[in-house]
Amino acid sequence: MKKTGNPEPIYDFGRLKDYLVQRGFVLGNRNPYEVVNQEDVTPEDLKKGTIRFETNGIFVKDESGREHQVFLYKRDYRLERYGKPRFHICRCRVIDEFITSGGFNDHYRRTNSEPVMVANMDNGYLPEEVDELPLCKFCGSLIRQYGTITSREFVETLREANGGQEEQQELDLFGYTRDWDSVSREYRTEHNYTCEVCGLKIEDDYDRQYMHVHHVNGDKLNNDESNLKCLCLYCHAHVDEHHYKRLTTGANKFAYVSFVDRYGDEGYWPLSIEVLDNVHKMARLINEGKMTTGDGSAANQIIIETTK
Repeated sequence: MKKTGNPEPIYDFGRLKDYLVQRGFVLGNRNPYEVVNQEDVTPEDLKKGTIRFETNGIFVKDESGREHQVFLYKRDYRLERYGKPRFHICRCRVIDEFITSGGFNDHYRRTNSEPVMVANMDNGYLPEEVDELPLCKFCGSLIRQYGTITSREFVETLREANGGQEEQQELDLFGYTRDWDSVSREYRTEHNYTCEVCGLKIEDDYDRQYMHVHHVNGDKLNNDESNLKCLCLYCHAHVDEHHYKRLTTGANKFAYVSFVDRYGDEGYWPLSIEVLDNVHKMARLINEGKMTTGDGSAANQIIIETTK
């Protein structure tokens, strides 16, 4: 770690951990380190208390009620113009303004792993993997001896401070087991790429990407067959509010629209003629390059209509 003019910058994770504990940061007394999903922060998260912002850290609760320390970063960013987005590890001036102003259009995401997924606004909002984000200067001012710590070093600090489930079971970037791709493919093949809810069967090899495997109890580490269900993209998105938000917003929204455009006329879901006409028009604009992921209002309106 490079010196930044501070009197005693911290060079190793052991000293960093000791310093954080002295400053009141909650490390080592939390649940064992586990990768949590990279997801957007929403007003509902604040209302339900699933995310907690403090001056000594940012914490989220998983579905079992266990709490994990995370950091925040902007999901949409101009990577070519501004470089990497900064990451936040406490309720600094920027995060406080984000919360008090209700500025959820900024699309902050929370995670405790690397690399992170960023929608590159300079490249049609295509998702890109980015690592080693620089620390927010306001967070750094609250913990002056952080120096030039990066998000990767912060993740390593969390792992060292709390121990890790990863020592027992390797997880991928999104919290799935490392063999999830093969497990998912095998399960979908056994079910002939047929949705277990609506009965849609996908024959086209390319379109089989729209057939998903859902963890019934929400535990991504439980790949027992009894906990899996083969679902088309539409049925997967409508499992609950959490899945709807994740599968119909951001970079996923146009996959959702494209899927409904391809299969909505086959009568698998209760969509009105007006809604389907709007979906078809939007899909054409996307295919012609006349609409990008930045055109969120039109896309969101159509997506909302598909739930009626």
